[in-house]
Amino acid sequence: MPALTFLLALLALAAIALAVLFRPPRIVTGLPEGPEVARVRALLHDRLQVDAGGLRFQSSLLSELGAPDVGLAVEAERMLQAARQRSPRDPRLLAASACLDLAALRLDRAERLYRQALDRAPTYGEARLGLAVTLALRADAAGDRGRTRGLRLRAISQLASVPEQDPIYDAALYDRTLLLVRVGRMEEARRRGAEYAQHDSAGVWTVFLRRELDADAP
Repeated sequence: MPALTFLLALLALAAIALAVLFRPPRIVTGLPEGPEVARVRALLHDRLQVDAGGLRFQSSLLSELGAPDVGLAVEAERMLQAARQRSPRDPRLLAASACLDLAALRLDRAERLYRQALDRAPTYGEARLGLAVTLALRADAAGDRGRTRGLRLRAISQLASVPEQDPIYDAALYDRTLLLVRVGRMEEARRRGAEYAQHDSAGVWTVFLRRELDADAP
């Protein structure tokens, strides 16, 4: 009987593990409803973007239009504080605040908030992408070759964790390919670049990516 009980317990644990393994990832997107969030979105509409150092950056709060503007990012973050106080554990609000810090180049704070968002929603693609861009910008400013490479590799790891079902996946795949080029992993970069081209064969981002890959061709 003890042996049978032990075997049944093992089978139950295996069943739980398989259920977790094959369960579709939870996809977190968008922003919560609320007057503060609506005011921030109205303030920022096509006016603010993150200077991502050649990488793609997307968020539910900002479009890919606009221009870097530290003052506007700081003002928007102040407006968002009330919403965060009401829902302090909502990962979408944490990521929204993080992207504003990223736009204002407050990289340490942006990294901390993105990690907090991921603690609450580990498959949150927007937070993975934002954290990767934050790490890549820190790498650009590191001034040390070894540290620069290490930060870029950490960014690549974040991008590789974005679920394929997430609407942010294409941007993450683009950035992953570009960072693979920057760390010299060209064979893998070409594989990822070919995968990206299948998603966006005639897009302008594919043209940019091909230029980067061709520039490093032997």
